[in-house]
Amino acid sequence: MFVTAELGRSRQQQLELEMVQYDGSNVSSQTDAILAEAGFDPSSVQSVVVASQLRSLLEQRQQWLNVLGQGYQDYQRKLGELDSTTTESVTLTNQYRKLIDRHVTWIRSGDPISLDDVRNLGDGLAALFDFRRSSELGYTIKQKWQANPVGGIGLLLWIVLISLARWRTKSWLIDIGSRKRMRDSTPDARKLATGVLTTLVAVAYPMLLYVVARWLGSGVVSELTLQTSSGVYGASLVAMVVEVPRQLLRSYGYIDKYVGIELPGRERATAYLIIIGFGLVLAAYVVTLTGLLDHGMWRDSVARFGFILAMLVVAWTAHLSLRPTGGFLEPFIAKFGGSVIHRVRFVIYIAGIGFPLSMIALSSLGYGYTANEFVQRAIITLVSLMIAATLWSGVKIVSAHLWQMLTGTASPQQYDEYGRIPSGQTAGTQVTGVLGEHFLELKHHLAFLCQCALVIGAIVCFGWLWIDVFPNVRMGNPVVWTVQDTVNVSSLDAAGQTVTSSVVQTTPITAMHLLLAAATLFVAFQLAKLLPALFDALVLQRVSFDEGMEHFTLVLGRGLLFGVGALLASQWAGLRWHTIQWLAVGLAIGLGFGLQDMVRNLFGGLIVLFEKPARLGDLITVGRVTGRVAAQKFRTTVLSDDEGREVIIPNKNFVSEDVVNWMGAGRLNVIPIEVAVNRDERPADICRTLQELVIDQPDVLLTPAPQATLVCVGKTSQRIEVRAWIEEGQDPSRFRDSLLKIVKQFLREKGLLVANQPAQPAMREASEEEMLSGNYRSRTSRTRKRSA
Repeated sequence: MFVTAELGRSRQQQLELEMVQYDGSNVSSQTDAILAEAGFDPSSVQSVVVASQLRSLLEQRQQWLNVLGQGYQDYQRKLGELDSTTTESVTLTNQYRKLIDRHVTWIRSGDPISLDDVRNLGDGLAALFDFRRSSELGYTIKQKWQANPVGGIGLLLWIVLISLARWRTKSWLIDIGSRKRMRDSTPDARKLATGVLTTLVAVAYPMLLYVVARWLGSGVVSELTLQTSSGVYGASLVAMVVEVPRQLLRSYGYIDKYVGIELPGRERATAYLIIIGFGLVLAAYVVTLTGLLDHGMWRDSVARFGFILAMLVVAWTAHLSLRPTGGFLEPFIAKFGGSVIHRVRFVIYIAGIGFPLSMIALSSLGYGYTANEFVQRAIITLVSLMIAATLWSGVKIVSAHLWQMLTGTASPQQYDEYGRIPSGQTAGTQVTGVLGEHFLELKHHLAFLCQCALVIGAIVCFGWLWIDVFPNVRMGNPVVWTVQDTVNVSSLDAAGQTVTSSVVQTTPITAMHLLLAAATLFVAFQLAKLLPALFDALVLQRVSFDEGMEHFTLVLGRGLLFGVGALLASQWAGLRWHTIQWLAVGLAIGLGFGLQDMVRNLFGGLIVLFEKPARLGDLITVGRVTGRVAAQKFRTTVLSDDEGREVIIPNKNFVSEDVVNWMGAGRLNVIPIEVAVNRDERPADICRTLQELVIDQPDVLLTPAPQATLVCVGKTSQRIEVRAWIEEGQDPSRFRDSLLKIVKQFLREKGLLVANQPAQPAMREASEEEMLSGNYRSRTSRTRKRSA
């Protein structure tokens, strides 16, 4: 910032020099101009003398301006060199800082504990309670208030707002637990609100301490205020790990109402946490403050003994909570840990009491800084796990409601004379049948992917938090290769102009980058695999697509998803286009010559999808192959013949050979019906409802599946055509009459059927000679021929 501002100022002054009117560049003309402006007669003797003096002055002025201009140029060049040197120094400093931060944790911060620490304990305690420090702190706080009264008033406002918010949320929490509030809400809504309010109440007191510490460490500060700020920061961190379990265990709290576990002595444990928690918060403040006040005078004796006492209290609390027999949390471990974890609960007990004892050992050996780092990271991890466990049920509830909203499967609220009917007692509000199973399977797949993403995110956060404590773990992430990228870097030259230059930057690709690339490809593949189901659940429920556009959209979406995933994976793996472009060109040329038929099949698939020469269930003849369409893909079409065999036809044959479509012919009978409904509902919803209704009929075939399409739309009604297939041997007319009766009765109960109904499509049976000769024509069959 200084270099930029100074360069701008020097360039402005240099520009002012260049704009001087009489700079001596042309002495004769400037002298004449000055004399003319002054009104001198050029022929007089006095004018000659004055002109001579003016020439001399202009020559001197020119010399001075040249010297000043050269000086400004040299100054700007030095500023540019200073800027480059400062940039390199900052880069080098950051590299050294990163190196030191990685290894400073295990550098011993003091001497091992000895008798000298006991002797120095009295002096340390006397210095801690020295009233002069309190007066100095008060004087500094007074200076801070006078220097920035707005900041002090803001601190008081924050304290008042956080206190009021905690009081209000706590009253709501108690009212929800006692059923005074949200009595008409669902159990899921009360559980969600209880989890969120419990978290807010738990973070209120730590937030107060954090706000105070932040105010003490900003603005006008002294050494004592910075030390006090660090102590209050430590107290806020310990307050968090005390407040979260205390709020979970309180009466009418989350565990009391929604966990369903009878914890022995819960009230006694809450009172114990209040007393021990206050002591631990005070100990965190004192230990942190005395450690900063020491400066080597008392060899860190007061902070060390305070830390050891605090860890002993933590170990005793862990013993009471986690002991294998009679522990406070034993029922909790038995219910949520499973039989295996409950059998090896002594391992949890050893870890619970072993951690504070190991921290005592580290502090006694002189690794006080290392012990503090371990404790801070352990507190953050434990608090994060408790808050995540509290909010996890709420996250699942919100996800379920969002899923119902997106898929349109939310159950409408129903009421009777006694109030709202619970969702479990309502009938006909859930999606059942094939569509319900489809939605349930899709929901489980998405839940699995989301859980995998959460687990990976938790592992990454845990590793980021603890990686600096164990620097040797980085050796397990070796550099596989390096990638050189050309990046543009902007800098200032000597004239103050912005210059853009290309710099080769080396980026290491580690094993973790390769794992992330593989994970990205896996997620992209799974999402592309689930795209048809997602498209059906989220789009086709609201918008009506024809078959060709639907298939094209799915293919395009899959390609885009997998393409984006491949692009991200390439970035992680260090694959750049300039390194693989010639390989890509060679592969493109080779595949172009070797896969000509595949390209033709792809274009034939586009024609099949958009022009629709045949639909699912149609009996068609392609060349010399006759069969019923079982599946249509982007590259091939699957036909099933009378003997149960499936014949895969390349889609290019639909362009190069004759195609005969026998809709409704063969050993299957097609049952077409048409109904007129009002325009209150969307056609896509009505078609889907009718398809599900027809599928549930006993004699209707699942393959080919029934089809429902919109025929036309009038001013007051819309006509829907439904086609279903049945086995040969039944009476098609009688079956259509019964099916039409069922459909009309269903629509009449829904209030969708209109008075004026259309005439039903004609059904006609074809003889074997007509089908083989190709002379069969009717409303339910058509012949199409194509030639290359």
